[in-house]
Amino acid sequence: MSKRSERRQSGVEIIATGVLALVAPAALWVGLGHYDPAGWWLWVWAWLQSAASIVYAYLRLEQRDQAEGQERSALWKMGRRAFLYTSFNLLVSLLLGWAGIIPQLIFTAFLVQWLETLWGITHPATGWKPVRIGVRQLIVSILWTVLFIAFNKP
Repeated sequence: MSKRSERRQSGVEIIATGVLALVAPAALWVGLGHYDPAGWWLWVWAWLQSAASIVYAYLRLEQRDQAEGQERSALWKMGRRAFLYTSFNLLVSLLLGWAGIIPQLIFTAFLVQWLETLWGITHPATGWKPVRIGVRQLIVSILWTVLFIAFNKP
């Protein structure tokens, strides 16, 4: 039953998190009592972070069944998508911060996620239980949230 058709559809999960991330601007606008364009930035950042987290979690779950001692090129081939997602997020946040469009230090939140992805690619989760993968992902997401809040100041 664990291989049902509705499972392991990361594309559907990524779209769903984009819809769920709409809570971020809605909460901001309700809290402020008026519309603020910064709400859309919150939505984008929440969606990008969760999309990268989903792709990375799928990588870690896939690594569980891999043999120990894989070649470096095979590890990077398997982790390519997760690396691209987190690199995109880091690069966009760096460039927009540098340009003064968003708070300059927001990139630090994405740096944590990017570093975790690098570590995860080079240290496969061979034999890990899903709970261990999930707890580690939760810790990274909490760190991301704390850093995002701390540095989301104009």
